[in-house]
Amino acid sequence: MLVEVSIRNFALIDSARLALSPGLNVITGETGAGKSILIDAVELALGARASAEVVRTGADRAVIDVVFDIMDSPALGRLLEEMGLGEAADPTLVITREVPLDGRATCRVNGRVVNLATLREVTQHLIDIHGQHEHQSLLRPERHVELLDAFGGEATAALREEVERAYRAWQATLEEMTGLGGDERDRARREDLLRFQVEEIERARLRPGEEEELQAERRLLANASRRHEAASRAYACLYGGSGGAGAAHDLLSQALASLEETAVLDPAAAPLAEAVRQAAVLVDEAARDVRRYRDEVFFDPARLAEVESRLDLISGLKRKYGASVEEVLAYGERARAELERLARSAELLEQLKARAEEERGALVRAAAELSQLRREVAAGLARAVEVSLADLGMGKTKFEVGFTPEDPPGPRGAEKVEFLIAPNPGEPPKPLARIASGGELSRIMLALKTILAESDEIPTMIFDEIDSGVGGGAAQAVGEKLAALALGRQVLCVTHLARIASLADAHHFITKETVDGRTHTVVTTLGPDERRAEIARMLAGHPPTPITLAHAQEMLEQGEATRAALRRARAQAAAGRDR
Repeated sequence: MLVEVSIRNFALIDSARLALSPGLNVITGETGAGKSILIDAVELALGARASAEVVRTGADRAVIDVVFDIMDSPALGRLLEEMGLGEAADPTLVITREVPLDGRATCRVNGRVVNLATLREVTQHLIDIHGQHEHQSLLRPERHVELLDAFGGEATAALREEVERAYRAWQATLEEMTGLGGDERDRARREDLLRFQVEEIERARLRPGEEEELQAERRLLANASRRHEAASRAYACLYGGSGGAGAAHDLLSQALASLEETAVLDPAAAPLAEAVRQAAVLVDEAARDVRRYRDEVFFDPARLAEVESRLDLISGLKRKYGASVEEVLAYGERARAELERLARSAELLEQLKARAEEERGALVRAAAELSQLRREVAAGLARAVEVSLADLGMGKTKFEVGFTPEDPPGPRGAEKVEFLIAPNPGEPPKPLARIASGGELSRIMLALKTILAESDEIPTMIFDEIDSGVGGGAAQAVGEKLAALALGRQVLCVTHLARIASLADAHHFITKETVDGRTHTVVTTLGPDERRAEIARMLAGHPPTPITLAHAQEMLEQGEATRAALRRARAQAAAGRDR
């Protein structure tokens, strides 16, 4: 049950708090006071699309808090616990939606930030909101099948899912056939192109990492002369080759001879001589290695041309098939696989045709089973709607569900569904969308909502001006239907009819005030005297007169008597079921 709604800086509302009661809550106020703004705020809190336009002028964000008592919804409590959003035994659920000026709304469930999908999963079974113009959806026959299937419950939902799965599988096979088949000439051209590409890549005999190896070899070959010259200069510096005195080998030999002579005179110079001797040995070894390197370096223009040609080939393949040798090889594998698939296309097409035929048969069978169940459900829905319409002052109206076969079946089955009515006896049923008046549409939608609510047990229902186009005795009937519905769940109703307001368990009043040049919407829960005055206003306008106040009091007393009678009838029905 919705316990409380708190709103800050939302549209015309700077700050408002509404505490709600069990049973029937009505919301009234003058036209333009902002009654529907309250419903819009609740919708936003439950996951409706957010926009910065809802933020009150001058504020930096709009904030809506809604509090629910979920004691009677143990499944929701377990779901919250599984999601880490609460304890299963905690009867309170708090949802907060903030919309800053940048429009990036945040959602919180029991203080924890969640994404919009999670919010909607939590709230989808808490409230059913029937918007101000939702009864107009009855003018769209494509919506009728949804209402019929909803009345069918889990059995219809399961069959419909089976039909949708079968349809998707069949369509996927048909798409695969289309992709595989195509024009014969297009397929032949594609095969020729793929064959050329595969052969071109295979002829190249590429290896992963080959390009890097060739680039390194090209650098060595292109610089062979410079490498030979540099090594020759190094060898001359180390050994000279001609016995010149400038070579390191010769200079070290001279230094060694001088130190050996010194060591004869002074033994302390002996280690120095040994160090120079070791250096001379190292220089000789380095000179031999440099000479060997120099002698192995040679310019090979033929090999350089081969490397350049190979790199050009790889570059050309990369331009066509990928940014690296590995990508070129991967493309070749894909092309080969596609070529093989095209080569087997005739065989595959036959296999796909057989599979598509089987899947179509499965779809037809599932759709036929769904159609049969829908016709059984339609009979029950028609009876329930006619009973409910009788309660709403349309006792002579006949309601039927029409079926128009569709071949092949679609994802929603093998027929179009359309509601038909005959408002007057002796007339054949005609499409609801073409002959129903606004008031009739409102009452038919209320009847459907009431029936569907009994099957899905939604704890709270909101009706935003469901009484549009309704007056007189029909208003009394609509009010009684809402009051009866509120015996088993919480109902909120935005209304402009005094007759409906008089049947409420709680009455909330919305007014618009101007303070310091700013418009404010104020929400108030009315006490007995205030309620009588508001109903008098709804009957005859301002200011209330003794006559309108007396009439309002009479309506309130009649409303209480009606609610008591409805409670007795409900208790008797329950007792009869228990027997």
